Amino acid sequence: MSGAGLLLYQIFVYRHVHKYLGSIISSRIAAVLSIPLLATYPFMTHLSGTKLGLAIYCAAVMKGAFATTILTGTCILQNSAVPQNQRGAANGISTTAMSLFKAIAPAGAGVLFSWAQKRQHAAFFPGMLLIY
Repeated sequence: MSGAGLLLYQIFVYRHVHKYLGSIISSRIAAVLSIPLLATYPFMTHLSGTKLGLAIYCAAVMKGAFATTILTGTCILQNSAVPQNQRGAANGISTTAMSLFKAIAPAGAGVLFSWAQKRQHAAFFPGMLLIY
């Protein structure tokens, strides 16, 4: 269902968002709105039943819409920044970099988490405060 919501967003909504706000502002707004959206996930555990399902569904659609807005805006900016004969190389480099960081991020997060677990009684940034 969230995929269908994302498809509808891409077909009917994103075009107008990009037209009125542009690539930079729409990407910035989506990035800023992603932070409070992701911060609400822990509070959804207090819901149950239909309310929980509806909250998760809406959050998934909004998260996907924000991610689509950011990624599409970034691609448009990148393709506008280089000459047409270099777009393939620029897209290849950016896709490679994105894949590299997606591969490194879980390992880096695991290292940071284990380091934070060892620092439970440290004077500066003890335990989980180190992560946040």
